[in-house]
Amino acid sequence: MGKDWESEPPGHHEDPLHMQPGELLHFAHKYYFRIIHKAAEQSDLENHFRENTGNIQVPEGFVPEHTLTLSAGGDLMPYYCINKNTCSSLWDECGDFFFGADLVTANLETPVNLLNKPSPVPEVMLKNMYFNGSREMFDVFSGNGKYNGYHVLSVANNHSLDQGEAGLLQTLHFLEKRKVRYCGAAKQEDLRDDFPIIDKNGIRVAFLAATFSLNALKTPPGKEWMVNHLPLNVEDPDIELLIHQSKLARERRADFIVAHLHMGLAYQPFPSHYSVKTIHRICEQTGIDIVLGGHPHNPQPVEFYQFTDPFSRKPKQSFIVYSLGDFVAYDIFKWCHLPLMLKFTIEKGKEGSFITGLEMKLAYMQAVVRKGKVEKLILRDFNRLIKDLSTLDSRSLKEFRELEQFAKQFLLPGNVEKFLV
Repeated sequence: MGKDWESEPPGHHEDPLHMQPGELLHFAHKYYFRIIHKAAEQSDLENHFRENTGNIQVPEGFVPEHTLTLSAGGDLMPYYCINKNTCSSLWDECGDFFFGADLVTANLETPVNLLNKPSPVPEVMLKNMYFNGSREMFDVFSGNGKYNGYHVLSVANNHSLDQGEAGLLQTLHFLEKRKVRYCGAAKQEDLRDDFPIIDKNGIRVAFLAATFSLNALKTPPGKEWMVNHLPLNVEDPDIELLIHQSKLARERRADFIVAHLHMGLAYQPFPSHYSVKTIHRICEQTGIDIVLGGHPHNPQPVEFYQFTDPFSRKPKQSFIVYSLGDFVAYDIFKWCHLPLMLKFTIEKGKEGSFITGLEMKLAYMQAVVRKGKVEKLILRDFNRLIKDLSTLDSRSLKEFRELEQFAKQFLLPGNVEKFLV
């Protein structure tokens, strides 16, 4: 196998519904045996992200009249160790930063069907995994009651239907009772386009979402509207639903559009060549302002992408993060222990609405492990740890040094390091 799998094979898509045995073998190989270190052959993506020196752009003379902040996190996943005892100090170092924004969003990568028992992520992936979270897990995700939690969660991901149609409906009901808006799924057909537009501080922000996969499942016949399921991991996919909903968002006076796109290839440092092309095309045809990528589980690079807005026909810039990585989770794959959090400042004036500020925070998901059992999880501030490693035990110190190398080699060069706080 050797060098053939230093990067992903051509056409690799990671949708369990359509994966062939060779693709399954490749996935297992990179997860359990040898980490991929290269981007797709002949894609030049390594240089693209290292040399991408884009920056925040606003029109000359722009005068802001309204301002809000938006925090974005990655995948919230139901691992065994996500409970109140283990996670009592989880947010101590990063909670104020993340939850201290006007709007807070992330990807809820599990149903929360309180009618069924929790079904956590297994340690070894030998077959299709069907998750279910709990009220306690959701409380941990949301800040352990110390913060206001989330305003919007994406529920469009490959685990959306893990508990079936009834489980998805129960999840949406659970979020509604918590007064959390959701995007990417619907309770009935005439609500498919009822995506949230939140008016905050005089700025209207729309949230869209779509997923490339539903694992080996499908929406029930005639109910394709239940989840925004698009083949985003293949070349030149149909994105008409995103075009349609972005037009509706503008017609409904949205000043700014944020899209959670669950796509890409897991457990590798760079997005696939297809992912980059597809997200660029989505921006060009929808005018989405921020793309929040999910599914790869470890963080991947970001870029500022320039194009012509499809509505105004003026030059436009979108911000793309190809993967925020796991957020509240604890995968055995070490690169997943480095969540990336983003905090945007968005301002509106007569010329339109623009990103005018951006802060990024890397966290180290430190686990205190005794006798093979996780006894404590805490999101440690990456920049603080680099300056003082004295609080890490020997196991965590070794892991952090590996993650620091990953960050320096693959993530920080280009557009992350200059915004890191």
